[in-house]
Amino acid sequence: MRVGAKKKWVAMLVSVFALCLVLAGCTAGGDATKNFVGDWKLVGMEENGETTSPEDIQLMEGLGMTVTLSVKEDKTFVLNVFGDETSGSWEAKNPSEASLTVDGQTVSATLANGVLTMEQDGAKLLFEKGTPSTGSGGDSTTSGGSEGVTGTDTGTTAVGTPSGGDTAGITTTDGGGEAAIPIGQTIADDDICTIEVVDKKADWAGDSGYTLRITNKSDKKLRVFASYGSFSVDGKMVDPVLSELVLPGKYSETFMWFDSSDVASVDDLVNVEGTFEVDDDDTYDTLAEYPFAM
Repeated sequence: MRVGAKKKWVAMLVSVFALCLVLAGCTAGGDATKNFVGDWKLVGMEENGETTSPEDIQLMEGLGMTVTLSVKEDKTFVLNVFGDETSGSWEAKNPSEASLTVDGQTVSATLANGVLTMEQDGAKLLFEKGTPSTGSGGDSTTSGGSEGVTGTDTGTTAVGTPSGGDTAGITTTDGGGEAAIPIGQTIADDDICTIEVVDKKADWAGDSGYTLRITNKSDKKLRVFASYGSFSVDGKMVDPVLSELVLPGKYSETFMWFDSSDVASVDDLVNVEGTFEVDDDDTYDTLAEYPFAM
């Protein structure tokens, strides 16, 4: 498996995930709904003619990087991408077509030969009924349920205790077996959240970055981003990958990583500067911004 495979998954899922947020309502009823109700697992992805192989999907599942769709009898659904949940409503148009709607925007889904396909703008998600079988990668969720984690990188190893615990001196390894360099530094701590840098390391795909422990101290669902265009590594402008959802009163550990084409190794993670943005996930209002300097 080439290292670039993860970039393909992430890029494809970003555009396909937007498909569910760029989701014209339709109605139907009767027995047609029975064809769609149930738990579905991802078995294929396509974007602009590029297809993810079944082997890649199996590897993703083994690493805990699962994508599932739960279609319920009460006409609601939940799409879970690497632990990040999006919910909406659905309607069956006929036994082989349905519509899935989020915030008034809808995407069509077709059912043929047991495969449920959602497609928009050249991107497709293909599902079959069932649940993924995860391997050594383990479960990608943390306390608070699957909604508490986006799964930006499932190579992250949960370390230590909840917020307030001592992270200094802890050495971890990821799926690639490379030892992490402990940091144990708090970069934000107020009534909204605490953000701690646990360590820095290279993940299973060779991308370098930082393990973060984010504790939500508010009564809102928080979304933590690496503010676009704010990060630099040793003077070079580079954008890391981070988008983490943390429920009220919960904490999450996640991995903020830089593409290996931009940051070749952990040793190159020097003079890293940027800004974290914390938003209310329901209203999209920005609640706080915190400088990152490491």
